[in-house]
Amino acid sequence: MAAVDILGYHTCSTYGGWSYVKCESPFLSGSGENQWLTQGYYFWTDSDFFAHKWGKLSYSNNYAIVKCDIEIEKDLLLDLVGCVKSQRYFKKYLERFRAKLKTIDPTQEPTVHAFIAFMRNLSKNNTGFFPFIAIKAEDSGNKYNTDTLSFIGGPEEMIISIQRQQLCLFESGLQLITRKEVTFPEKFTEGAHHE
Repeated sequence: MAAVDILGYHTCSTYGGWSYVKCESPFLSGSGENQWLTQGYYFWTDSDFFAHKWGKLSYSNNYAIVKCDIEIEKDLLLDLVGCVKSQRYFKKYLERFRAKLKTIDPTQEPTVHAFIAFMRNLSKNNTGFFPFIAIKAEDSGNKYNTDTLSFIGGPEEMIISIQRQQLCLFESGLQLITRKEVTFPEKFTEGAHHE
């Protein structure tokens, strides 16, 4: 089966020191409703650009970045960024979920978290229904995507020059990390002196 290689950058606290970060990372997220793609190991993809931004914002500059190579079977990745097939799957079942919610409360709109949590819960009894062990998604909100450019001059069709993408690897997929290396801060990197 075809595999997809993903370069992920995991941002975490420096608490515990280099040895703790090196041995124990990546760290499993919480399980609360504030987890965008539900509970899992979160990575910024392809570059440490957003990993640094997240570290400065969320850890008051006391952060480490762990670079991970992740190899995942294509059929086990719900790629909402680069795969129209995955996007259509997501949309199809989201509409069913939305309709179900409307019968309970007509004013309620689903969130990405609520929908994925629902699908993951259903898959406990039928793994073929939602077989994914990782989700890749992009935050298209205006808060971070201020660097846009019009394709031909109109405001309707724009390209985002730097896309804010994340991968959530579910707990069952931890073994898909084939290599990891602490790359930040410099005192935590492989060549630095460690006490």
